[in-house]
Amino acid sequence: MNKKLIALTFAASIFAACGSDSSSNASDSDDYKREFATSISTGETMFIGTMSLDHTDDLGKDFVEVGTRAGVVYYDNALFIADLDVGSISRYSLGENNKLGKVTAKLSLPGTWVNHIYFVNEEKAYLGGMLDSLIIINPKTMKKTGAIDLSKYKDKDALVVSPGTGVIVDGRLYVGFLQNVNDYATGNEAQVAIIDVKKDKVLAVAKDDRIAAVGSLDDSQNQAFTVLDGYIYCYSNASWGYAPGQVDGFLRIKVGETKFDEKYIWKVSEEVSIKDITAKGNFKYLSPATYPSENGYVYSFLNVMVDLQQAWTDMDSYHNNTCKPVQIDLAKKKIKALPIDYSSSWASYGKYVEDDGKVIFAVSTEKDGNAYFRYDPKTDKAKKIAESEQIPMWIVPLK
Repeated sequence: MNKKLIALTFAASIFAACGSDSSSNASDSDDYKREFATSISTGETMFIGTMSLDHTDDLGKDFVEVGTRAGVVYYDNALFIADLDVGSISRYSLGENNKLGKVTAKLSLPGTWVNHIYFVNEEKAYLGGMLDSLIIINPKTMKKTGAIDLSKYKDKDALVVSPGTGVIVDGRLYVGFLQNVNDYATGNEAQVAIIDVKKDKVLAVAKDDRIAAVGSLDDSQNQAFTVLDGYIYCYSNASWGYAPGQVDGFLRIKVGETKFDEKYIWKVSEEVSIKDITAKGNFKYLSPATYPSENGYVYSFLNVMVDLQQAWTDMDSYHNNTCKPVQIDLAKKKIKALPIDYSSSWASYGKYVEDDGKVIFAVSTEKDGNAYFRYDPKTDKAKKIAESEQIPMWIVPLK
């Protein structure tokens, strides 16, 4: 089937349905509750809105067009949508049944990639991206209230120091520094700044040259940092393979401390092999993982392009089915392949652990098409629960 033709046809129809920035065209009869925010892609552009897994035939209603690259975060009964093509982040209200409402506030930073928002409370948050600074905002009004200058931490060969993945624990923001020499190469050394969120002050910058830069610019859900059993596990994807020689894997920092744990390192490409999936030594990387389940696992997609004898060549490469759903035990350094087919890179962000420990995966596969699966770790079985014409990407719980 011609995916480009489907993409272009759908793009035309969804644009007519969505309008520019509201859900006014949605059917008045849609009275079911939407449980998730999601982003979907046609391969040419992206749309972000709210959805119910019981009504995927309605995907395309209550959506806004956001160009080719965007991030979405839920907080305080609102969606924060970053349109990375234009350099803006907007707060959208959610109405009855979690229908996407109007833009209630917006911050524009033309030409700037702003994809990370770290919420301190309902009236204070930080914005990170390719900025050389952390911008302090009021998330209700989206007004800038201050900034933390980070330029002195920029490496001499970097164009910008980019605050990437981050997490706030016990009054401190732990945020990865990406020393961008271009849009893709993010630095050869792991660097994490520890910031006092009351004083807006950098307390220390933890550094470790055992792996490359931790965190990621495309991780709007800040999932490349995982808080588990008193540690913050920090993941490096080694610039997605665009910087040969960089080392990928996990390090960790004990909560409250300012240095990496010298006894812990997990080099994924070097150490991980999965029968019939991937070999040790072959470059592979994980998409940002889920938050931990009750039993301590996180879930992700392992991109094994090298094992499948594929590589990045152009934008169409993101349609290649090279991403295998996996379960990860960070403490024991184990990865298990799950019984769901390989997904495309476009659909390697959509996963969510439910309250009962089951996991939803949004996938775009050769065999199953664009679909949503529910995986049960107790039975090690997965079941398709919904289908979609569009390529599903982020899936974010509205709670």
